[in-house]
Amino acid sequence: MGRRSSPIRGLLFFPAACYYAVQRIWAQSFAWGIATAKRASVPVISVGNLLMGGSGKTPMVIFLAEMLRSRGMRPAVISRGYRGSSREPYLVVSDGRAGPPLVRCSVAGDEPYLMAQRLGDVPVVIGRKRIHPVEAAARLFGCDVAVLDDGFQHLELQRDVDIVLLSGTEDSMFPMGRLREPFSALARADIAVLTSPDAAVHPAAEAYLTRIPVFRSSPVALSLRTGTNGETTLAPDVYAGREVVLASAIADPDRFRTTVEKLGWIVAQQQCFPDHHRFTDRDMEKILEASSDLPVVVTEKDWVKIPDRFKRHENLAALAIDIRLDDEAGFMQALASRLNLRGA
Repeated sequence: MGRRSSPIRGLLFFPAACYYAVQRIWAQSFAWGIATAKRASVPVISVGNLLMGGSGKTPMVIFLAEMLRSRGMRPAVISRGYRGSSREPYLVVSDGRAGPPLVRCSVAGDEPYLMAQRLGDVPVVIGRKRIHPVEAAARLFGCDVAVLDDGFQHLELQRDVDIVLLSGTEDSMFPMGRLREPFSALARADIAVLTSPDAAVHPAAEAYLTRIPVFRSSPVALSLRTGTNGETTLAPDVYAGREVVLASAIADPDRFRTTVEKLGWIVAQQQCFPDHHRFTDRDMEKILEASSDLPVVVTEKDWVKIPDRFKRHENLAALAIDIRLDDEAGFMQALASRLNLRGA
């Protein structure tokens, strides 16, 4: 994000200061006992960040759920269901039976829908007050740990572990920058993960990270997927040395571009839409028309929002991304010590 000009920064200083004050008072109200957080019947691990918009939370939640499941636990993924139409106390997006999502993307929201697709045998449950889907997952599916997507600011629910992702692009409080909480909120964190090998920690964050374990992660291209349900997969190096068109509706399209350029792809065009934008038929027609028959690649999160008839287009594919931690064993040890797990 480029620096705003000084006159604009001056105009935004007062609303940013007000937003800072509101966030501080809200957090302090829990510390003072004015507001109280509810304790779930199972351990809760939150994955969150300080930024408005994305910083790799969805791949981290998928990674964490798979890690816990591989160690014999029964995790459930819990999400608010942002931009989904559901207003129920809780809604089951996936029952963990390795089938397709049980509701439409427009109902669940794009991120829960994607996680339900990727985590076929892990339940995914959404709800605005996260205590309701957590308890539903424990009751309905016997889940023994809840992974809370984008939960760092959801202080109404007690967490056993708070994992905070830092992208290195953290700047100033909204609306001067993209921070939705001040750096002092990192005092609540138990584990920090830098979301790229070269992410630099903001100087204002450094003091809060000296007391907790800090790990680095890297995005890893998993596969290219095509077909209505992403049933056809290709190796991501299939476009190495070739020109491609990128289209995305995510918070950090530059991160997407960097990932594919490291694969040796040549980005001829990049079309960016607002985060969580739902692609219409007309959007897709314009994108494909402007591509001049070059391959068009979108993110997995965007793929679930594309009308089905375009998913069979021979020039359209989605890039599936995983993450890799620099010290997975150390990360699991840090997580286990905070959950009091044995043999992890």
